[in-house]
Amino acid sequence: MQSTNLRKILIGLALAASLPFMAAPAAAADDDGLDWMVVTYVWGADLTIDARDQSLGIDFSDLVNNLEVGFLGHLEAQGDNFGGFADVVFLGVGATDNRPAFTIDVDNDTLLLDAALVWSPGEKRLTGFELFGGLRYISNDFQIVADPVPDGPPDIVGGSDSSYADALLGARYIFPVSDHWRVTLRGDVSGGDTEGTFSVSAHAGYTTGRHTFLAGWRHLEIDLLSGSDEDLTVTMSGPMIAYGFSF
Repeated sequence: MQSTNLRKILIGLALAASLPFMAAPAAAADDDGLDWMVVTYVWGADLTIDARDQSLGIDFSDLVNNLEVGFLGHLEAQGDNFGGFADVVFLGVGATDNRPAFTIDVDNDTLLLDAALVWSPGEKRLTGFELFGGLRYISNDFQIVADPVPDGPPDIVGGSDSSYADALLGARYIFPVSDHWRVTLRGDVSGGDTEGTFSVSAHAGYTTGRHTFLAGWRHLEIDLLSGSDEDLTVTMSGPMIAYGFSF
């Protein structure tokens, strides 16, 4: 089994949080102050969980039905050359997959927290090429249980309850199409306690006054190693929409 899929689910969750990067307005602060933006979002991602020799795919419509609890948010402050952001994503999902010989029950709780500093070498805020670096913290509580058909003693196929801390490094390019429209491309990687994470996204944003509306696509991959025989992989990829407010 490959662990690439778990990394993907976690990254995908983080993508929604990163949407504000591409369209934060700069009218909320003085030249020597900071521009602040808070964002909430929805991510229409499909989810795949791989554990040992078992694979469970959940479409977004099923993910909504199986969602137990979820929170996605982003806060960013930007100055002339330096800024910072924090992304928080929490997703609790429970799902059941009925198969001819057994039923698979899956429970997965994932917390993803990104905190980073941003360097903006350009002359104008939130325009052009930017670099960011910091910490990516991941907590994952996962269990997959197979119940035989007809009924019999359940078998715990796989499970993991671990936390990981990675060094995060990424870049984004913000292209202003007009006074109101911006397009942002972003990519990041992290490494440390995990086997590595990878995320890419593309978004378009429309800003009017203090309000920003965002839409795009993000793909996230996270590889977690829970044991020599128990690699866990999660994948999330799909469209996203978000609303941001500047102050």
